[in-house]
Amino acid sequence: KMAVVIAKVDEGATCSFEYASPVGRLKIIASAAGICAVKWMKETSGSIPVKPLSDHVPVACGSKKFSHQDPGPSATIDQTSAAADGHLRTCVEWLDAYFTGTLLQHNVTKPPIVLDPKSDFFLSVWTTLASTGVGERLTYKQLAKLAGHPGAARAVGQAVRKHNIPILVPCHRVIRSGRVKSIGNYSGGQGPVTKEWLLEHERTMMK
Repeated sequence: KMAVVIAKVDEGATCSFEYASPVGRLKIIASAAGICAVKWMKETSGSIPVKPLSDHVPVACGSKKFSHQDPGPSATIDQTSAAADGHLRTCVEWLDAYFTGTLLQHNVTKPPIVLDPKSDFFLSVWTTLASTGVGERLTYKQLAKLAGHPGAARAVGQAVRKHNIPILVPCHRVIRSGRVKSIGNYSGGQGPVTKEWLLEHERTMMK
């Protein structure tokens, strides 16, 4: 189960790490409380690779840099940065297990996430979404009902689009309903292509 922290994010007290994934390079941002953002970085061109990438590019974290091969703590950073550093490492380990397809085979700790909702409605949608399991798919209507807002599917869709921690808060698992079979739009990576890759990857993990 993922821990959820409700807090304002101080951009000046965060660390970041660039993670090369099968769906593009991700910038993971953490504070002392947990992971507060996962952002797709600009890609020049090219399609989604079919195999997970293994390179992890370190960027500044507090007053130090670290690589995926160097998990040891640093005595040169303050307590706040050390906590954020720990959350980044936990997140990288979870993403490694997720993208290599071994997540369900091991007890991998999921990092705490920091949410700064605009309203209680947003919070209920985001926390409900964060609790969905690997391989699960649901419609906006179903998500609205689970979040305690039946009949608010359109507003739920807007809330889903506004959170900034994709994959950890798996908005890719929310699909369209209706006669037209479509997985729906996706704002991350290469759009619906990335969403389809994530859904298929999770379907494969469930086998």
